[in-house]
Amino acid sequence: MKIFRTMLILPVLLGAQPQMDLSIEQSVKLALERNPNIKIAQEKVNDARQSVYQAMGSALPSINLQGTRITDEKVQVIQNPFAGPTAPPLELDFTMDYQYDIRVTQPLFTGGKIALGTLMAKKGLSIIQSQHEQEKNNLSFSVIQAYLGMLVTKEFAAVADEGYNTAKEFYEISELLYGQGMISKLDLLQAEVQSANLLPQKTQAENGVTMAAAGLKMLLGIESETNIKLTDVMTYNPGEYNLDQLKTKALTNRAEIQQMNLSKSLSSLNVNMARSNFLPMVALSYSYSKSGNDLDIYSDWDDSYMVAVGMSYELFAGGTRYSKVRQARIAERQVNYGYDALKDIIMLEVEQVYLRLMEAEKNILSQEKTVGQAEEAARLAKIQFREGTITNLQANQVQINLTAAKANYLQALFNYTLAEASIKKVIGESLHKQGVNN
Repeated sequence: MKIFRTMLILPVLLGAQPQMDLSIEQSVKLALERNPNIKIAQEKVNDARQSVYQAMGSALPSINLQGTRITDEKVQVIQNPFAGPTAPPLELDFTMDYQYDIRVTQPLFTGGKIALGTLMAKKGLSIIQSQHEQEKNNLSFSVIQAYLGMLVTKEFAAVADEGYNTAKEFYEISELLYGQGMISKLDLLQAEVQSANLLPQKTQAENGVTMAAAGLKMLLGIESETNIKLTDVMTYNPGEYNLDQLKTKALTNRAEIQQMNLSKSLSSLNVNMARSNFLPMVALSYSYSKSGNDLDIYSDWDDSYMVAVGMSYELFAGGTRYSKVRQARIAERQVNYGYDALKDIIMLEVEQVYLRLMEAEKNILSQEKTVGQAEEAARLAKIQFREGTITNLQANQVQINLTAAKANYLQALFNYTLAEASIKKVIGESLHKQGVNN
């Protein structure tokens, strides 16, 4: 019983590394929760939302309260004209020691500046929100790419390990055949060299798994000491894709297109904002003032108020208003040109990813058959080599062909799976819940 308890606590005493099981969906969720760039993008959304509140607040009245307390003053002194020259001068104090004022200003007409400003702020918020979603999608794609990269490096490592073990087995068989006088010393040395040559490839593949895991951990914000176990696998699930339909979806769903459409609306509003400088400003104002010399006798304080409607209009501004309108129209044209260029870029991206997907699918179908043939050839070669009917060089060549076929198949499968995720990315679909088999 004591031995059993010791075995249970031994991993804790030895500092056993924690393990985390991860699917692609879990990895994406973890990255979105921990990535600092996503948090920055969210704060930008919050900041833009405050700009909308500020723009809307411009339509409401502003209320200011001001109070003064005169602690020291020099009053006006004049000579009394009705008294003699020796009479003391008169001190004239027209100020009050205490005074407070309340001023209320309500814009009545601003040439559309307040309404335009509010609309522009809302458009700006929509752009920032779209950029936030785009940032999340880009991060999700990076996570999927890193996850698939670790999966394929593990598979490459397994293939390299299998090749190395087979070469070792061939060498052990060669030793037996050499002892029986069935092969020459040269054949034995070739088998030993072949086994030794595959060891660096095996080590390199294992290091690739370590580096891929480190990259994925960094992307997900996981401690480097934590072991991660990938629960998803790469499988070939053929889908139906139509290039024209993909292009149509991309022009509808892509965040960049949505942002550019918002920018076009924003530039049009900016032209109207520049034109509003030619219109007058009208505001209603109300002020109330109360003053006195004694805080204890508040009822004796004097009060006054004023209600006024004011208008201001700039008659001449040196041509700056016309220049601002022309400048806004130039910016509007630039946005329209940018929109046309963006559509061409997106169409090219969709076509490139589509072609990569079709290429990977063809490679998968061809490599599936090649792997099956290579596996059968390797099985027969191992039997014939044991019987001494083929040389070690021939047997190793068959194994090399099998390793290459498996590696090519894994690469094609990786390319196809990543291309499927790329298709979703370039047509603007959300990758937040993307999985390998989705």
